[in-house]
Amino acid sequence: MTDAELTLLSLLHEKPCYDHELNRIIEQRGIRRWTAIGTSSMYYVLDKLESQGLVSHQTDANGRRLFSISPAGQGVLQTAIADLLSTARAYDKGFEQGLANLSALKKHQILTALLGRQQDLTLKIMHLRETYAREKPTLPFALAAMYEHRLHMLEAELAWLRDFIPAWEAQAPDEPEPLVEPYIAPRDRQVILPQDPDSIHKVPTQRIPPERMPTPPALRTEIMPAPTKPAESDDSSEDADQP
Repeated sequence: MTDAELTLLSLLHEKPCYDHELNRIIEQRGIRRWTAIGTSSMYYVLDKLESQGLVSHQTDANGRRLFSISPAGQGVLQTAIADLLSTARAYDKGFEQGLANLSALKKHQILTALLGRQQDLTLKIMHLRETYAREKPTLPFALAAMYEHRLHMLEAELAWLRDFIPAWEAQAPDEPEPLVEPYIAPRDRQVILPQDPDSIHKVPTQRIPPERMPTPPALRTEIMPAPTKPAESDDSSEDADQP
């Protein structure tokens, strides 16, 4: 039996409900936080339970369906709840599978993963405490017990993880330092650094001969236009000047 089926049977065990009442109760009690039961999927689960003979409904004058649990549904619900309470199950099988395969990761990868889980547990405990403190005055005793049990489980795992991480670090072998080979970039890919006199990357270059050095703009000679020749005197003026 799925969580959604068990939840709907349990709610109908309390009293017969219309579908919109079931949605309202699920929202009020925050059931969707720990049960995969959406607004649309609820109708699918109700129809499934009805086809199995665990739920029945009556239609009123407005066409609304009033659902109630059947005697067969009562028996299935009681058997499922008794099994859940009496059988001890692993809290997180996925985490245990990860622990069993630690050798596939490097030391820094394992440490990063464990510290990430530690942070995730801390945040979950903080948020769950806030939610429980806000909703505790209106919660039934059974749902309050569920909140407290989950808090104790998360806190116990966090306490175990805090002891496990240093114990694992103490026995984990150190990883060798990675060897980094020098890389010489091709000439066309080398970066030209600014000529900072204090830069440790400055490399002396070959001196340029004076005749090949460019002339600074301030010292360049301005090219003047060629002077025009004076006009030649005519013969009469030359003769007048002679004695």
